[in-house]
Amino acid sequence: MKYSLIILASLTVLGGCSPVGTQMRAWKGAPLNELINRVGAPSSVSADRGGYRLYHWYEDRGAVYTYGGMVNLSCDRTIGVDDDDFIISVDWRGNCIAPVDSPWARTNDTQSIGVSQ
Repeated sequence: MKYSLIILASLTVLGGCSPVGTQMRAWKGAPLNELINRVGAPSSVSADRGGYRLYHWYEDRGAVYTYGGMVNLSCDRTIGVDDDDFIISVDWRGNCIAPVDSPWARTNDTQSIGVSQ
């Protein structure tokens, strides 16, 4: 149990510089429909206090075994868009994974669309 807590704490601290962060930040400035075409429909949609729409994708990959014991892999990605449906904010919670072939990995040929980061 002690090692599981250490692993989860480490994942939380490293989240800002993780491959997931790199994948998510690559979507800033992109049109929302490009993301939806790539990853599928969101799990839910809400609004923030400023009136911007927030799109949520939740995934639960279940339990996996690690050196420290069993860990439940789940991820909640949140994308904020402006009135023109361009992505203006990205956030994620949980222990998301970022394989190279992930649909969340934005390819270079689509990054020319939208505004600069």
